[in-house]
Amino acid sequence: MIAPGRHRNPERSRERILAAALEEFSERGFAGARVDAIARRAGLNKQLISHHFGGKQALYDAVMSARRTAAGGELTDQPGPLPDAFGRLFERARSDPSWRRVLMWEALEGADDVPGSDEVGQRRRRYADRTAWVAAEQAAGRLPADLEPDLLLLSLFGAMMYPLLLPQVCKLVTGDAADSDAFAERYGRHLNRLAAALAVTSEP
Repeated sequence: MIAPGRHRNPERSRERILAAALEEFSERGFAGARVDAIARRAGLNKQLISHHFGGKQALYDAVMSARRTAAGGELTDQPGPLPDAFGRLFERARSDPSWRRVLMWEALEGADDVPGSDEVGQRRRRYADRTAWVAAEQAAGRLPADLEPDLLLLSLFGAMMYPLLLPQVCKLVTGDAADSDAFAERYGRHLNRLAAALAVTSEP
């Protein structure tokens, strides 16, 4: 372990802690994760975590915030126009299994919003941006205009994420592993065709 006073690259320490914390939270959830285990994964002294983040909740918030700047499942920009956006969204989610596991742990643990949490507010704003994207696609005639955009967003997320979140069902239904390249190519084409079909239904 590296003693806090001897570590001369605080930014690198933060990056190592965040990477280790993502793996710990994705494997054990928030309740099961241990700060000392995160420190061991990072190869750093436990006191450095307290120094940089203060505690486990603040570290978890930092991990979720960091996903916005990573090239993984968490979107940092607008998905782009349909129909091609569907396949790209699926591929981003497929490329980031740790992010998917963290979201599943949140659901299993019944995570609630923390009043006043800046991270919760940022996540709400991010999903509001996604809802605005759906509304813009509806206005452009690429999605049915008579559906509520927030509910439609959930439906689109469901279509995109279901095989990845329930891979055992995907394997039973299709015979393919959800994270395989063969399934990804097949399902990406399907999602884009589904988006094109939705566009057809939106025409007057």
